[in-house]
Amino acid sequence: MGVTLTILAYNEAENLINLLPLVIENLKKVTDDYELLIVDCDKSTDNTKEVCEKFGAKYVVQETPYYIGAYKTAVKFAQKENFFIMDADFSHSPEYIPEIYNAFINNNADVAIGSRYVAGGENDDESQNIVYSKFLNFVYQNLFGLRGINDISGGFKMYKTEILKNINFMSRYFEAQLEILVKAKIQNPGLKVVEVPIHFKKRDKGVTKRNYFTFLPEFCLLFVKLLIYKIFAKFSKKHK
Repeated sequence: MGVTLTILAYNEAENLINLLPLVIENLKKVTDDYELLIVDCDKSTDNTKEVCEKFGAKYVVQETPYYIGAYKTAVKFAQKENFFIMDADFSHSPEYIPEIYNAFINNNADVAIGSRYVAGGENDDESQNIVYSKFLNFVYQNLFGLRGINDISGGFKMYKTEILKNINFMSRYFEAQLEILVKAKIQNPGLKVVEVPIHFKKRDKGVTKRNYFTFLPEFCLLFVKLLIYKIFAKFSKKHK
């Protein structure tokens, strides 16, 4: 089954030059039907484009602002039936690509998650980020019908591409990871999600853009929006 592997980049050339060969190596362990899609920030100042050309990756510049602008651009340009997304900074090790891919295919899943919070998973993130992400996961598990999914907020995931193309995003930043699963579950109550334990590591080079507390207002705003979305979806279903 074909897969678009996407990386959202912002001045990540020094990581990508080492990451992309490993991504290709591990993708080829499970499929030859793949494309690499790198979405670059429109304010990028490094040679990400040249690095992509070196390894045969499709290079596009995000069409709208913020993290979600890059994500939506990736979904728009994805041409394969499955969509694999990971970070550029080696916090998501390419060695897990075959495990996540195989779990997705073998279980006929809609979503496969590289999970920090299942047995065997590890997380080297800052302690305050771990506490906050676990709190977010607890809230969303219990208020949005996602019980049994341990790592909702993580960004190392494989989806059926159709799921993402059917989502009208309300997020702006990393809270999009939560929005996707909530809306996918509401739209498809039988959504099948599998998790594969990973070791989440601190970034190899460059400066991290991930800090839950920096984006706390956005997470709170999304929570309210999704509650409204859930109410309206339930109301609409009753009156069909």
